[in-house]
Amino acid sequence: MFNASSFTFLIIGIIASLVLIILCAQQYLKTKKKFYPKRIITAYECRMYVRLKEAFPQYHVLAQVAFSALITSHNLKIRNQFNRKVTDFVLLNESLQVLVIIELDDPTHLYKVEEDKFRDYMLHEAGYRVLRYTEIPSVRQLHKDIH
Repeated sequence: MFNASSFTFLIIGIIASLVLIILCAQQYLKTKKKFYPKRIITAYECRMYVRLKEAFPQYHVLAQVAFSALITSHNLKIRNQFNRKVTDFVLLNESLQVLVIIELDDPTHLYKVEEDKFRDYMLHEAGYRVLRYTEIPSVRQLHKDIH
């Protein structure tokens, strides 16, 4: 059985263990990162970026451009429809005018046909030309499609 001194040591041990656990937890929470780096574009999109630079070295290729940098509306409800959307690529001429918006659809887009149509509609209404590719086109195909 326990005597008074054994019980006291047990309580002190439990309290010390709890204090140690709390201190470790606080240290863990202090050092736990809240933000992590993320790839800007996928490996597949990297290949498309390289192809675009190869095809159009005289132009600027932007990746992952927010719709809100390309279009706007006075209506808040309409802005909410595009405020978190991004395009895959925007090709700018030497004067930094948008030539074309390029979307590279991977197999996940098979289930996003209606969403993609609406995205294209918004960009077309704003006056942009949108090209969609399901595979990385050749330099020749890009020249044909964009010029």
